[in-house]
Amino acid sequence: MAKLYFIALAITCLLPALCDGKPIVLVSPLCPNGNLDKDTIDNSVLKVVNKYREDLINGTQKNGALNQMLPPPKGMTQLEWGCELEQKAMTTLNGMCPTDEPADPDGLATLFSVGYDDFPPPTPDTPPAQLLSTSINTLLGNIEFNPLNVVSQGTVSKTVTFTGPDSLKDYAEFMRPQTTQIGCAINKCGAPDYPFTIYCIGNTKTIQVGETVYEGLTDPIKSCADVTCPTGTVCNETTYICVNTTSAATTTPMLTTMSTATSTSPTSSSPTTSSPTAAPTTTMPTSPQAEFPGGGAGGGMCSSVYNYADRMTDTLRNEYVRLHNFRRGLLATGQIPRKDGKYLPKAANMWKMSYDCTLEEGAVKHASTCPSALSEPSSRQGIGENLKTFPATRFDFNTAAKKSVTEWWKPIRDVNYFENVVVFRPFHDGAPISSFTQVGDLLVKTSIYKQ
Repeated sequence: MAKLYFIALAITCLLPALCDGKPIVLVSPLCPNGNLDKDTIDNSVLKVVNKYREDLINGTQKNGALNQMLPPPKGMTQLEWGCELEQKAMTTLNGMCPTDEPADPDGLATLFSVGYDDFPPPTPDTPPAQLLSTSINTLLGNIEFNPLNVVSQGTVSKTVTFTGPDSLKDYAEFMRPQTTQIGCAINKCGAPDYPFTIYCIGNTKTIQVGETVYEGLTDPIKSCADVTCPTGTVCNETTYICVNTTSAATTTPMLTTMSTATSTSPTSSSPTTSSPTAAPTTTMPTSPQAEFPGGGAGGGMCSSVYNYADRMTDTLRNEYVRLHNFRRGLLATGQIPRKDGKYLPKAANMWKMSYDCTLEEGAVKHASTCPSALSEPSSRQGIGENLKTFPATRFDFNTAAKKSVTEWWKPIRDVNYFENVVVFRPFHDGAPISSFTQVGDLLVKTSIYKQ
């Protein structure tokens, strides 16, 4: 009988803080003594954040990975630019490039980014507008992987609260109707791995666990009669967003938000272990920058297989199996779409993945070196491999697991392959789609780490 195997690893590679930077100053800054111009502010900051608010209003914002939607808000405000907040962000960065998020002395909501996962990756020559929009999208996009808590209040309202994890904090803070202004600063940095630092500040206090993000409705918003706008704002009859009364007359139907200079069914399986064997006594090459997930003391289910099994936890092992089997279930039932919106054909023989500790040993060995590329094929005869890296400042081990699985499955959304039969062709080898073909194969060895 064929048996499915799955192996995953998450470790962290910590790099030293970057100190020297240069503020990016555009030709015609919007604000007095500011750095960013109106076009960059409107299209790369405000439009990005307000698009997430628009999705809430329209009831199309996914709440986590299970295709459940967040409820529409009773009254969502339109985000505007704050010149004083921009100055505050500039002062906080002070021309530096920290890799750890600076603490705002007033405890205000913040967004912080020193890089993002994209191809091609950002470079010192990447336009500031692209750096801002992609970074903010990446931070707020965590709502696609982890859900906010939604509690029904009777039959007419729902309360959306923040209960963690930390990766959702950015989204929660900048989806609050009380957050009506944002200001950002961006510095160019010298290191190729961290070519920029972005720091944004909102005009509300940082959210605490258990606090409300917004009050929601149980029914869709069909007109401004369904909206209750905060004092000082009015409902836009086209977008149903609550706009500041001083700018309502110039608000356009699209939620681009022109800036104003004011003072953002499938089932999972339980992993199975390999047959117990004596753990070999070998020395594993390890990067001095490597940091491993906590909670792996003793090696868990792989303790008898190899000496370094404590570099992985049973929680993460179970999570990777669950995440992949959930998607394999969708694939088996014809629920995975291609780029053109058509669904991949249903699978007649989709097997459920289980976990193999012997495969884990090979993944741990490679990932412990903090690699930037796949291992040599000669070191893993007949075994496939996926690798994904993440900046340590953006993800913890749990969110990196969800993000990596999403990234490995995502390439199918960008192509129109496999209309009638799903067959791996030679031209797929080395292409982005190869990560998708491996996570749906019989034998999978995956290895991820954050850096």
